[in-house]
Amino acid sequence: MIYIISFFRRIKFKSAFNFSLIIAIFSFILRGQLDSFIFTLTTSVFVFQFGSMLVNLWDRSQKTNLPCPMCSYEHSVLLYPSKKKHIDPNFVGSYACSSFDHGKYPDIRFCPICKNGFLSHLIGKERADVINAGFHMYESVIDSTYIENIKSRYRTYKNIIQKYNSYFKNKDILEIGSYYGVFINEVQHIAKSYTGIEPSNHGCEYVRNKYPNISVINSNLENVMAKNLLGNKKFDTIVLWDVIEHLSSPIDTLRSLNKFLNDGGHIIFSTINIESTFSIILGPFWPWFMDMHYYYFSDRGYVDMLHRSGYIIKAHHHFKYFVSIAYFIQKVISLIFDIQLSNNHLLSKLNMSIPIQLGDTVLVIGKKERPS
Repeated sequence: MIYIISFFRRIKFKSAFNFSLIIAIFSFILRGQLDSFIFTLTTSVFVFQFGSMLVNLWDRSQKTNLPCPMCSYEHSVLLYPSKKKHIDPNFVGSYACSSFDHGKYPDIRFCPICKNGFLSHLIGKERADVINAGFHMYESVIDSTYIENIKSRYRTYKNIIQKYNSYFKNKDILEIGSYYGVFINEVQHIAKSYTGIEPSNHGCEYVRNKYPNISVINSNLENVMAKNLLGNKKFDTIVLWDVIEHLSSPIDTLRSLNKFLNDGGHIIFSTINIESTFSIILGPFWPWFMDMHYYYFSDRGYVDMLHRSGYIIKAHHHFKYFVSIAYFIQKVISLIFDIQLSNNHLLSKLNMSIPIQLGDTVLVIGKKERPS
C-alpha cells in the first residue's frame, strides 16, 4: 500500500499528463475512437491529480514529529521503507561516483510541503556518525570504473560548457567536487582561473598528475570553510556537479558559498529530480535511491533552496549525459540482477559513447541576489 500512496505523493501535473497520455493511447489503439481517447486522457489526469491531492491532505494530517531538514516542516512522512542490505562500513565503493550499490538505503522520508525526499538518518541520533563516516569514505574512494569510462564524461561537460559558455568563458571558477578532473579538462582552456575542492585523495592525486598547473584543495568543503583555506578569494561562477545531493546541509552550504561569489555571480549545480516521470515509474527501484545520496530534490525544492540561500533562479533544464556502452550494460545488469560485471576484454571493446536523457537529471542556475 505504501508504494501506491508514494506514487501519488510524488506525482505532479506533468507526470500525471504523461501517464494519462499513455493510457489514452492504449485506449485509442483498442477502440479506435477519438472521443474515447479524449475522455480517457482527461479522466485519467483528473484521477491522478485528485489522488495526489487526497494523499497530500492525508500526509499533512500526520503528526510524526520527524522534521524535514530542508524546510523545517515538523512532520515528514515515510516515502519508502529501507531496502538496505548489510554493507561493510569500511567498504568505500558505495560512495564512488560510479557505485553499483543501487537499492541499498535506509528509510527514505518525504516532506509534503517542499516535496523533497531525504534519508532518515539525517534526522536521527546517528546523523553525526553517518556524516563523519561519509567524509572518511569520500576521502578513501578509488573509482577505477569512473576512470575507465572517463572519455564519455568529457563529452557530457563539453556539451554543458558549449551550451552555457557565458558562465565559464573568462570567469574565475570554483568547483566543489573536482573528482577526476572531467570538468577541468573541458573548462581550463576558456576560464580566467580555476580552483577546485575535492575530498578524494586518489582523485586529487590523479588531477595533480594530469593537470599540474591546476589548483585543487584536497579536503572536504566543511573543512575548507572552517580553516578558511580559500582566504579572501572571490569567484564569478561556482559549480557543484552531482554534489549537492551528497551534502548534509545543502542550504547552509549554499549560504556559505554565497560570500565567495562576486556580486551578480552565479552558482550552477546538477542533481537528480525525484518528481521526474522516469523516477516515479520506477518507484523504490529508481537507481539513484542509494546510501550516498542524502537528498532527493523536487522542482519546487531546489527553487526554494536557492531563494533561502540568497540566490534567484535563472534557469533549470534537463540535460543529457554520455556514458560508454560498456558502462551502460554494467549499470543495467547491476540494476536488474544485483550483480556487478567486471570491465572484461569484451566489454572494454564497447567504448563508444551514447547519450542518456531520462528526465531525472537537472541542471540549475542561480544568480547571487544578496550583496557581499
